[in-house]
Amino acid sequence: IDFDLPEAEIRLDDDGQVEAITASERNDAHRLIEEFMLLANESVAAELERREVPAIYRIHEAPDPAKVELFDAFISTIGHRLGAPAGAVRPHHFQQLVERVSGTAVERPIAFLMLRTMSQARYDTVNAGHFGLATPTYTHFTSPIRRYPDLVVHRLLRAVRRGEVGAARRDAAEAELAAVAAHASQRERRAVEAERELVQWKRVRFMADRVGEEFDGY
Repeated sequence: IDFDLPEAEIRLDDDGQVEAITASERNDAHRLIEEFMLLANESVAAELERREVPAIYRIHEAPDPAKVELFDAFISTIGHRLGAPAGAVRPHHFQQLVERVSGTAVERPIAFLMLRTMSQARYDTVNAGHFGLATPTYTHFTSPIRRYPDLVVHRLLRAVRRGEVGAARRDAAEAELAAVAAHASQRERRAVEAERELVQWKRVRFMADRVGEEFDGY
């Protein structure tokens, strides 16, 4: 599901003060690299699953039907529907809606509410697939931001390729990886919350010296 919504990019001056806040750029080069990244992550996850070794997966479960029902009820008031029962909705229903509202006045509110309707992605040793990416197998092997789970998956893949995953190591990995996945998911949520708080503070500080001025915004 490709929302393609602009994110706020904060530019600092030499003194560390906020100089400007602009919409981040996402061009064809960015999209191309993202596709390579997604393919690498899918390929590694599929290989680890094929080898039947304990692994960490990046999972994204289907949204709660109750939330989907509320979302569908809201978008129906502005002339749109998902086109499927809440309990049977699939990624392509959301993607088709994204494409229908692209470039319209309701694109952003619908996209933001859609994000709130979705489940939160997390790490787990049980592969439950990735709803948002519409893929049955996914992990974090490579990404623009290095994560600890990336390193764990690198080590797992290397051990598999070297034939180092015997019965004893499988048993030890199963117990260890469950704790790693839970810890990484928790830390990720804390990091996201900290980033949001910092960005919000930077925005408020930037606007504090501009009382009385007028701006166009969303």
